[in-house]
Amino acid sequence: MEQIDDGYADSDLPERFKLAIEYADVLIRYPADLTDGLRARLAAAFTPAEIVELTTTITVASAFSKAAIAWGPPPQIPVMEAPTPGPGRSVTD
Repeated sequence: MEQIDDGYADSDLPERFKLAIEYADVLIRYPADLTDGLRARLAAAFTPAEIVELTTTITVASAFSKAAIAWGPPPQIPVMEAPTPGPGRSVTD
């Protein structure tokens, strides 16, 4: 996670991860910046189903974050940690 920062493009992350982060940045910050070049790079690196999954995950997570900020947390929200998959590991590791 520490590599996902403003300098992720120069990090040691795999190229697919960097591309997914770039795509997330575009979708969250200014979707009009989604260029034909970025679309072509996405199509070369991901299947159509993977692009749909990326798009859905990014936009739903962004929407939930915006709603949480707008409404604020409930008075006694429980803390929940959920493992996420990463290079060489799954959510069950």
